[in-house]
Amino acid sequence: MAGSAGDLAKRVAVALVGIPIVIGMAYLGGHWLATFLAAFAAVAAWEFCAMNRSRGVASFPWVASAGALALVLLASSASLEEFVVWAVLLGLAVGTPVVLLAPQSSKPAVAASVTSFAALYTGGLLAFAVWLRAIGGGTGWRGVGILFLPIAVTWVGDSAAYFVGRAIGRHKLAPAISPNKTWEGAIAGFAATVGFGVLFVDFTRDWVGWELSLWQILALGGIVSIAGQLGDLVESRFKRDCGVKDSSNLIPGHGGFLDRIDSLLFAFPVTYAYLSVVGL
Repeated sequence: MAGSAGDLAKRVAVALVGIPIVIGMAYLGGHWLATFLAAFAAVAAWEFCAMNRSRGVASFPWVASAGALALVLLASSASLEEFVVWAVLLGLAVGTPVVLLAPQSSKPAVAASVTSFAALYTGGLLAFAVWLRAIGGGTGWRGVGILFLPIAVTWVGDSAAYFVGRAIGRHKLAPAISPNKTWEGAIAGFAATVGFGVLFVDFTRDWVGWELSLWQILALGGIVSIAGQLGDLVESRFKRDCGVKDSSNLIPGHGGFLDRIDSLLFAFPVTYAYLSVVGL
């Protein structure tokens, strides 16, 4: 019980420090937000490589971190079309030295694949948060409202899935990947995400100027919920394969940086794509 109370205290302390910082970066936007997210992506990429190295898979964490950092920073000054071209070139720039520098005893193709994937998985996907913040010319609190839509609804959905799953969860969702996740929790998370999405849009309507219909908001909430839960399962699969519980222990009570953004890595691109097609 004491350990649980201590973990809870750590989580609350981290949240009290972290949330104002995230809001501040979201408000400033542009290069401020990109730099903040780039640092986050760089650490997450390092964690991904470190997890794989722990099970004997060769990779180059610092090369992956540099690639992830560059991808997010690039998003602050490049369009999506330009970004795709640069991402391909960056993949070559990351993979080539890994192939040449990998130890003789390792498999160069595997090392290059893991290193390049780490950069794209973290930096490539997190870059969409920069574009999402700027969609529709979002500035100031308008940008905060747009960016925090997937963040807030994903957090509420994750919390609902966790508590409902622990309370009444009986049917395993994916026992081979994440034994603690249940269908009851997943359904509760879906319902909470969709419901809170409606409340969030209504609460921030004056900031953002949302023109989404009720059905469009419900659809967005459903898509974000599915994307977020898939993102969580994907990272769980990686951790399961590497035999670790958390990507690292860098954040007290929260695990690693990758653990904090696993759902958002899928939620940000999906939200950006949806709002790009449907509009605000």
